[in-house]
Amino acid sequence: MTEMEPEPYRDTPTLPRDAALREFSLSGEPGEVARVLSRVGVPCLVLAATGEIMAASSVLPLARDALAGRLASQVYGLAKPLRMGDGAVDVVYRGAGGARVPAQLIPLCTLDSGELIVLVNDGTPFREAEAHRFARTPYAVFRLDMQGVIRFANPEAARTLGLPRDALCGTRLAAHFRPSDGGPVQRAIVRCMEDTEGDAMVAVTIAIPVPDDADRQFELVMTPDPAPNGQLLGVIAVIQSRTLESVRDEIRRIALDPAIGGWRAKLDRILEQIRRLIPFEHAVFGIYGNDVSLFRAIAVRPEGVELWPARWMDLPPTIRAFLDSGRTWVDKIGAFVRKNMPEPGNEVVRCYQDLGIEASVTLPVTRADGYSSALSLCSRQPGAYGERHLEMLRTLDLEPVLMRFEKERDDERAEFADSLRRKVMAAASLRQAADEIIVQLAQHFSWDHVALYRVNRQDNRFEVVTQHSLAPAYALPPGYQQPTDQGMLGATLAQGRLLAVDDIGNPIYAQHGYGGPKRPLRSAMTVPIHLNGRIRWLLDVESSVSHAFKGPDIDDLLQIIASLEEGLAQHLLNQTKQSLMAETEQAVVFVGREGAVIEMNRVATDMLGAEPRRGRSQAESPSITDYAIVGDEATLGVLTSTFTVKRERIELLDSTGQPRSVLATRTDLDPSLDMSIWFFTDIADLGWARDLRYLRETVAEVARQTRTSLSLACSLTSQTVLLHDDARQGTPADVVAAQAHDLSQRIVAEIGKADITFERLASASESRRRTRATHSDVELGARLQEVVTALPARDQRRIAFANHTASRDGPTVSGDAQALAAAFRSMIDYLLRCRNADDARVTVDLDTGPDGCEIRFALSEEQVWESDPPVHAVPDDALLNAERAAHDGASIAITQIQETVIDHGGALVTDPPLSDAPPQAYESVTPPWRAFTLILPLRAG
Repeated sequence: MTEMEPEPYRDTPTLPRDAALREFSLSGEPGEVARVLSRVGVPCLVLAATGEIMAASSVLPLARDALAGRLASQVYGLAKPLRMGDGAVDVVYRGAGGARVPAQLIPLCTLDSGELIVLVNDGTPFREAEAHRFARTPYAVFRLDMQGVIRFANPEAARTLGLPRDALCGTRLAAHFRPSDGGPVQRAIVRCMEDTEGDAMVAVTIAIPVPDDADRQFELVMTPDPAPNGQLLGVIAVIQSRTLESVRDEIRRIALDPAIGGWRAKLDRILEQIRRLIPFEHAVFGIYGNDVSLFRAIAVRPEGVELWPARWMDLPPTIRAFLDSGRTWVDKIGAFVRKNMPEPGNEVVRCYQDLGIEASVTLPVTRADGYSSALSLCSRQPGAYGERHLEMLRTLDLEPVLMRFEKERDDERAEFADSLRRKVMAAASLRQAADEIIVQLAQHFSWDHVALYRVNRQDNRFEVVTQHSLAPAYALPPGYQQPTDQGMLGATLAQGRLLAVDDIGNPIYAQHGYGGPKRPLRSAMTVPIHLNGRIRWLLDVESSVSHAFKGPDIDDLLQIIASLEEGLAQHLLNQTKQSLMAETEQAVVFVGREGAVIEMNRVATDMLGAEPRRGRSQAESPSITDYAIVGDEATLGVLTSTFTVKRERIELLDSTGQPRSVLATRTDLDPSLDMSIWFFTDIADLGWARDLRYLRETVAEVARQTRTSLSLACSLTSQTVLLHDDARQGTPADVVAAQAHDLSQRIVAEIGKADITFERLASASESRRRTRATHSDVELGARLQEVVTALPARDQRRIAFANHTASRDGPTVSGDAQALAAAFRSMIDYLLRCRNADDARVTVDLDTGPDGCEIRFALSEEQVWESDPPVHAVPDDALLNAERAAHDGASIAITQIQETVIDHGGALVTDPPLSDAPPQAYESVTPPWRAFTLILPLRAG
């Protein structure tokens, strides 16, 4: 908003803008006119036509006796006489103290007798206002004339030179320095005089002699002091303490010096530097909390002052106004407290008073969200500090340094919490770790009593694990216990959160069921500690003073508890991992994403060995691919796969360099961990896995064998519906009957073909349970014919009989007709399934000889056989054997055929030959079989 211009007087006549101002005159004697104008406060002169001062107003700075009778040109340095209409004339005159003063002389009017009345706008009030500002600066400020004579000195200048201000004025400034400083000082003044712009800045290093001590060096900075008309009045000289600069530089160096350990040691050295400028007897560095309603002293000097408690204390509301005022010094503590703190008994004030402090100056640290901390210097002398000392503290750039100390303290708290977490993680004994941690917590927070309770849910009670007390009177009885549904501990367990009692026994404050043994304690706090999602322990903290637990302490404690819970979770995880790694029967290998082996459990070490492979040194980490067999691309593909690996069978080289079959499963951890876990299961130790593999492969083989026959049977059955349609359309009944008979025969044949498989499995199982059957005469040709006739026509066409195989008067043997028929069916059906060429036939050749009867089942020459069957590095792999045995048992049951032949006193010859080794569980030679020859003795007689 702009200023409103005053309205002109309504009755005042206005002159034309281009009209010249007419001179006017007053009547009266010059002295009388001057007295009248003096009474109304108008500074003026009455000049004769010759320029002599006839009279002067008494309000002028110069005395009338010093003006009357003198020429105005002599007093004000006028170059020409003043005349009406000249306007304001800038002049400079010398004041009573010898200082040059700017002024303006304005001809106002004339007397009837011809004298000129001149209005004087004197610059003295402005110079005095400026001097008042100089008096408040912490630097020594002088006004000098052109010869270097002091015309003004502020209080700090007098203190710096050690003389009263009155004694300084009128003396040459250079006289107070070393003799050698006179020339440089005068040359600096001349340089300022030569400056036509009035903005020069000239610095000279000077020194003030100190008896019996080294000279104190300073920097004297001078700048021109011009009048409004540009005429030089003199120079302004400022003594900048080299001590102040050196202290500021030293403080900055100390703050950044990594060789000084910790912020407390740095604060001590900084206070030593500050003492060179500002004497103090006591210093407190503290932090504010809860919007300047709490204060905690975190560093008190000198050390050993026990009057400051190491906890948060309440501050009166007036402290914020005190900080906001910017005048943060106290001349007299008593008067300050009476004025600003109407409620007596404040704990912070009591700390000052108990130390005998009378005066203080405080430098607050301000952040974006308010005041965070403060450094206070204290003295037992009233009035020891003022604005000058506060300005010195600000000039030292202490705020960034104190902010850094706050940050380092926060880092200390974070490091303390992290150290407790690491201690719990690495603890061999949690009980021993608890003993140490409880002591550390008590010392860190300066608590009187700390106890850790275990929640015994089995017996429904709290049990003291460990405790630490500052005094014996605070301690709990040894082995103290408390029911889980009682007391403050029970309330904490039930509510699952931190609880605090500000004043024990005072009904004004919530007690939360506090009880237990009587002890001289005034406040308490209980905090739950969780493990695996439930409260496992409770931390009990108590103090001998009321309201001991404030917001910031509670926040710090909760952060520490969270860190402890994280450490406990890691401890549990480590123990669980160690137990699982030690007890599992699987080989567990931790690997990096690039394949480097990081850790193995005992089983993996025993299985794969710990020696380096593939030419690696002992210092190199082995790769998981080092354990693959050279040239085994399948295993390498699994080990380097980026896809999920779940129970894949692979072959690795074991610790002896021999192949070993394993089931491999890989679990990928969080991507940020860059780690995976391989689980290797030794197949040789998997009895249940072999049984399951056998069962699964048996079912798969039976389904494969019966799928075609059952599908054809279903298709033929669906065609019977069409017969009804044919009958309704007039097809003769005998034709429909013939068609129905044919479909029925074909359906029975296909079902019979599928039934062969089930019958073979049933007979093989039954043969292991039933007793040996009674032998009777069995005509082999007829039995073979029955077996073939039971097959579907499509299979019958693929079977070729040789010699007299189909004759019913062929050789006869003594045996079990059912067991022999089952063996015949198994071998014929097996060869039919192996047939892979359209022209290939299953040949059945029955012949007799001197050794008995021979029955040969084979495939004709048109059959195509694989020349390179798959080869495994571990040919006796238990899972492979189980798979082979399942296929063998479900497809041909060679073992049962062998037993049948042996039971009949005969022999079985196979192509390829059977192994001479005794059969093992689930063991079988590699199929496919190409031919079977049964040799049976003929019936005697």
